[in-house]
Amino acid sequence: MSTIRLVAEAVRLASNLAVKEITLFSSEVDRIARVVSTWTLWGGLIVLLACVSGFLLLMVLVKGLGALIGSEAIAAVIGAAPFVLAAVLLTVWGLRKMDVRR
Repeated sequence: MSTIRLVAEAVRLASNLAVKEITLFSSEVDRIARVVSTWTLWGGLIVLLACVSGFLLLMVLVKGLGALIGSEAIAAVIGAAPFVLAAVLLTVWGLRKMDVRR
């Protein structure tokens, strides 16, 4: 065989290998993207269900406390108090962090 034929054969084989590698890479990326999107979907669903469950639990606690003390409005204020306190504390903390004089 001549050198030109050997070089041509090497180029043909290299191009076939490159096409196979690109195809393999593409299928692996598709598989990884599918797995990541599936896990992200499940994670989002779990977070959503946890938030809904927490809200329902809070509602049940407020209703139960309202039945115990006889006033659902006072029970709602008691149930909201920790959230109001957390909001005030986070606001104060945030304002201190944003203070440009420090």
